[in-house]
Amino acid sequence: MAEIVPMKAPRRIYPSWLPPNPRERTALAGLRRRQNLVIVWLMGLLPAGWIATMVTHSDALFVPITVVWIVVGLMLAQRVAIIACPRCGKEFCAGQELPYWNALFNRRCDNCGLTLDPGRPADA
Repeated sequence: MAEIVPMKAPRRIYPSWLPPNPRERTALAGLRRRQNLVIVWLMGLLPAGWIATMVTHSDALFVPITVVWIVVGLMLAQRVAIIACPRCGKEFCAGQELPYWNALFNRRCDNCGLTLDPGRPADA
């Protein structure tokens, strides 16, 4: 008897020059906003530590604030890393291992080539 092999869904290939539609533009703007939020959060570590040191007149809070700040930053970065591409539905960023830096600076879908900056070519 012959076994029935389930067929895979056909892979959709999109041309890199195809501009995003309005729904995709909205999703890309949200992704860009989340990337920028995480970058600003991580850059705010030093000012937050300095403010805590100046307010308490002690550096005892600096280490706990640093640990909490970095853990929250990694959790936010992981949430950015698992966002699906609005065009192909797969993960926008294929590199999802710690510390998720690739997700923060990735400007192009690793699967279909959809870019965050529609004015620039996907290769840039």
